Amino acid sequence: MDYGFKVSGILLDGNVHQINYAVEDMGDVVKLTVPKRYLDGKLYNTVEIESNLTTAHAGDDGYMFFPTTFGSAFCLCYFDEKPDTETLTWLSAMTVGGICENENAVFIRIEGMRDTARFRVAVKDGVYCIHPRVELEGDDPDEDITVYYYKMPGAKYPDMAKVYRKYQMDVMGCMTLKEKAKRREAVRKAADCMEIRVRMGWKPIPTPIRQQTLANEPEMYVAATISDLHKVIDKMQEEGVDKAEFCLVGWGPSGHDGRFPQQYPCDDRIGGDDELVQFIARAQRLGYQVVCHTVSCGAYEIANNFCRDDLCTRKDENGDHTPFLRDVYKKNGLNGGDPWALCPQLAYEKYAKTDLPVVRGYGFQGLHYVDELTAYIPEKCSNPKHPVSRKKAHEYYRKIAQLSRQLFGGYQSEGYMDFMNADVDSILYTGVRSKWQTKKFCALHDEGIPFWQLVYHGLVLSNATSQTINYTLKGRENQLIFIEYGGRPVMYFNSKFGPDRNWMGDVDLYNKTDEQIADSVAALKRAYDEFEPLKHLQYEFMENHEKLAEKLYRTTYSDGTMITVDYKAGTYTVEAPGKEPYTVQK
Repeated sequence: MDYGFKVSGILLDGNVHQINYAVEDMGDVVKLTVPKRYLDGKLYNTVEIESNLTTAHAGDDGYMFFPTTFGSAFCLCYFDEKPDTETLTWLSAMTVGGICENENAVFIRIEGMRDTARFRVAVKDGVYCIHPRVELEGDDPDEDITVYYYKMPGAKYPDMAKVYRKYQMDVMGCMTLKEKAKRREAVRKAADCMEIRVRMGWKPIPTPIRQQTLANEPEMYVAATISDLHKVIDKMQEEGVDKAEFCLVGWGPSGHDGRFPQQYPCDDRIGGDDELVQFIARAQRLGYQVVCHTVSCGAYEIANNFCRDDLCTRKDENGDHTPFLRDVYKKNGLNGGDPWALCPQLAYEKYAKTDLPVVRGYGFQGLHYVDELTAYIPEKCSNPKHPVSRKKAHEYYRKIAQLSRQLFGGYQSEGYMDFMNADVDSILYTGVRSKWQTKKFCALHDEGIPFWQLVYHGLVLSNATSQTINYTLKGRENQLIFIEYGGRPVMYFNSKFGPDRNWMGDVDLYNKTDEQIADSVAALKRAYDEFEPLKHLQYEFMENHEKLAEKLYRTTYSDGTMITVDYKAGTYTVEAPGKEPYTVQK
């Protein structure tokens, strides 16, 4: 059968070449391969794969779905009359998408070279397309490019999520939460409770000093001390909030993003090492898990273990291997100054293997948090002493997660990239938006869908979006999104830490006064009480998600429980087999 495949290679100079490929037609599945040997030494910037399998026309039944930027997880796009436009999905996020609910429905999965892959999604002259695209940036590929096309006539996105879940379990090694909980007590305890993050201190951001030293370092603002933490758990005990996992953020030298890759000691202005050890031990005696936040991908010059030879390098115009600042932060820097890109190989081999055992020595136990590893596109490193491709970088990040699991009992991070979900137990949020109410990130975004959750619920704990942090204090829409997407509650003291650092919302928990602590614990209690009758669902697969009517959605779990969310009425209804249905009002 002719699928109309066309593989185009765009060279660094902008010229376009047509590239040979191989197709294996297995009936319901078609595999396209672009052999590595056709790409080596050619200086391709981009390789794009077109096919009539992945096109549709305005007026066709159904829709297409795809991962968006790191800001809103997955969305769907109806085949209506839209003006010409296109978008690129987030590089190396979940490299799956599809066309649904028509006779030509197809699920697309990029496998080989997924670490540098994305989709180009477009409509032009009434023709819609979702085309796999690999960004080589002039480098030779690590492996053959391979794309799988699953022909699934009439299928919906939940049907395609099941195909991808099976792949993640059978091939990638993902394990159910039920099995994890049997093997690891830290996972069982985490699945049974909310996450409470506490940001304890930070320096100004935007930073007034890009090259910081001990002599010119800006003063740290202390938002929470160890003494404050004791008061919080005292109040939690009083109110009956007897289960939670604390994650301490900014506990180390100069607070959050203060002097990484230096992880310790605990800053004396926060309380110091001895007080921290005592708090962890007391909290654990009371039944709470306590973990902390560390960083492995960046380096500040002020760190006591900063080494320029350990940084990622790129070849400059003279062919020299030059260190560089992390791309996403190079404009304004971070709290610790200029954030240099740390080579992923050394991040694991030199720093994580040395430092994480010391961090564990404080007594931290639970789902250890290493920032950004599932949300951040890792930098390639050209340094001849430690060259690392993006594929290799992902492998080193997985090693950091595996080490965390071995030392602490589990691992968590923050975003929806899924290359390492076999090693991940929980995700802080699967998407970031400054405001959830801003529904569209591009002209092709008609509606958000919980595709990530349909794949991973029951495998990885998660919270829907940055806007459902502190969800009990947010507007009803955010509260209902949290329920619709099957979230594990994440509450955050001092989530905002700069004039533009409020991507988790404008509403916060505070701990400076007894009144603030009482108000904050009241918000924790509401999350605790709402989660208790639903927490068993964390172990179940999300089997279906459907739009019943405008602003009316139903989520169905593998134990038969159905939760219907009504955004117009501001309510949700829980129907569980063998139990009386109940509705939760505003």
